[in-house]
Amino acid sequence: MAPWLTAADLGTCVVGSAALAEACARAGVPGPASHDLDLAWALDPAAGEALLRERGVFEPTTEANRARGTLALRLGAKRVEITSFRAGDPRAPMAERIAADLCARDMSVGALAWWLAEDRILDPLRGLDHWREKRIVAAGDPAERIREHPVRHLRYYRRAHEWGFTVDPAIRRVAPDPRVLARIPGEALAAELRFGLLRAASPGRFLLEVHEVGLLPHLLPELAPQFDGRPAGPIRHHPEVSQAQHLVLALEWAVRRVRDLPEADRLAVLLAVLVHDLGKSATTPAEWPSHRGHEREGVKLLHTLLARVPSLADTQTVRLCEAVCELHLLARQPEALRPGTQVDLYEEWLRRGLRDDLFALALGADVGGRLGREAEGDALVAHVRAFLARLRARCESVDAAALRAQCGDDLPRFRALLHEARARALRDG
Repeated sequence: MAPWLTAADLGTCVVGSAALAEACARAGVPGPASHDLDLAWALDPAAGEALLRERGVFEPTTEANRARGTLALRLGAKRVEITSFRAGDPRAPMAERIAADLCARDMSVGALAWWLAEDRILDPLRGLDHWREKRIVAAGDPAERIREHPVRHLRYYRRAHEWGFTVDPAIRRVAPDPRVLARIPGEALAAELRFGLLRAASPGRFLLEVHEVGLLPHLLPELAPQFDGRPAGPIRHHPEVSQAQHLVLALEWAVRRVRDLPEADRLAVLLAVLVHDLGKSATTPAEWPSHRGHEREGVKLLHTLLARVPSLADTQTVRLCEAVCELHLLARQPEALRPGTQVDLYEEWLRRGLRDDLFALALGADVGGRLGREAEGDALVAHVRAFLARLRARCESVDAAALRAQCGDDLPRFRALLHEARARALRDG
């Protein structure tokens, strides 16, 4: 930490997970994984920017961050955010100002500060005790905290599933208010869903509880029917019976197999698994336990869902989700497809950037997420990857350049001949 930041009149504190981790370390208690370093201080944004520029460490940030009183600075190779105290009397002693800021935060375990000038931990809401007790407790009145920032209603449950904690009854008593929840920005909702998929021990159980407390229908209505008790399908195919249980098991299967992947790939697979049966939300009780045509309906609902959380998925992830929604039944027995259909699979998906490995993992989760069939999921992953590698190799063995020269400017004829040549290569191979 830069020595000038620890000046007594600045009141600089480490806050958030890093402050909780430091408090736990001093108390000899296992603490949370600290993903970020966040700071808070007594300066308002204008005075803070002037000081950061004077020290040559100022970093630009968004207007939304500035509106929240948050600036950014460069500490060595790290970009760090620092936020003005959001509560308390500016004339009060510094310890009181820090405590007032902490009491306005979302939950008690997030309301600790490591006060750098005095090198001590401030914990006005007994957050360390609640951490020991494995409880999510709101900082003050939970209804008031939620009205201030509605995304907190979802965050309380997401944090509980990330850490294996219980949610305090006072939070559970807060009924979802559609008017309040409608104020959640799409980016904030996307962030909570992303963290829930990446950090919850069981993303499906997290979403199931969010549905049980009445939040999911207001936040992600396209997804909510997946957890409403509808059957997953005929019992001979889905011995786990309910669609909710199938999603829970499929996501748990996937979580165990993507741990070593880069974060972007982990998110892509888990999101694809989450939405693979989205079309079952559109089927009616008269059609149950079957869900005929849910693949096509799933792609439509996928785009509606992603429009609510526009920052959740990049182009490659959207493409993977589309492929898994549309193809997860066909691709389980790829050799049964006619050569022309296999060529369609190559031309529409593989040639346009679909990742074989991530696609196979998502398909494996659909099968492995059924009672007693976990190992079948692993076998399917290996089978699909081998099939797709062969399909790619055979289709790419065709001399497309020679066919293009033969057809001249007649593109439709070229495409038809190329498709036929690729199908022939598959039949002859």
